Amino acid sequence: MTIEAILLLVERLMAKWQEVIGESVEVVLGGSLVSGLLLLDEETKVIDVDVRFLTDDPTNEELRRKVEEVTSLQYRKTIQVGDWPNGESTGIMVEGFLQLPECPLPLEVEGCIRSKKYVGWHRFYKTVLTEQELEECRQRKQELRHDKKAYKAFKAEVRKEVERRCLERGIVTK
Repeated sequence: MTIEAILLLVERLMAKWQEVIGESVEVVLGGSLVSGLLLLDEETKVIDVDVRFLTDDPTNEELRRKVEEVTSLQYRKTIQVGDWPNGESTGIMVEGFLQLPECPLPLEVEGCIRSKKYVGWHRFYKTVLTEQELEECRQRKQELRHDKKAYKAFKAEVRKEVERRCLERGIVTK
């Protein structure tokens, strides 16, 4: 399967979730599927999918139960997440593995119910990074795949650079 085909399947699934959850929550895809940095190789056993459920009140228990019911994801933990450009709010992590009939690999879905202040920097990667830079990021991700600490540091570094370029180009403003 291609990344584009996987993306289409995930977007269809998210559209179904959006329809059932309703307009008070915006279901947004993030992560490597959006940024174009998903690795698909012989080591890939699952497809990482990052989903954000954006709402005015992320701590609403009724909403969490509804998200769990609609998506089959399960509560994992409550965390503090950064709101851009300043501050923090509570995020409710819901996770799980999903198998779509059309997809040969299971989806490892990490969801977070969080504030509408979420920016979702991954959507800007293809806008502000060149194709060569994206390819270099994929290669670096592959090299760091088995070193979680270095991998997370690299991801943070790339995100910070994307944020800087977005501000510099006026794509986002503080």
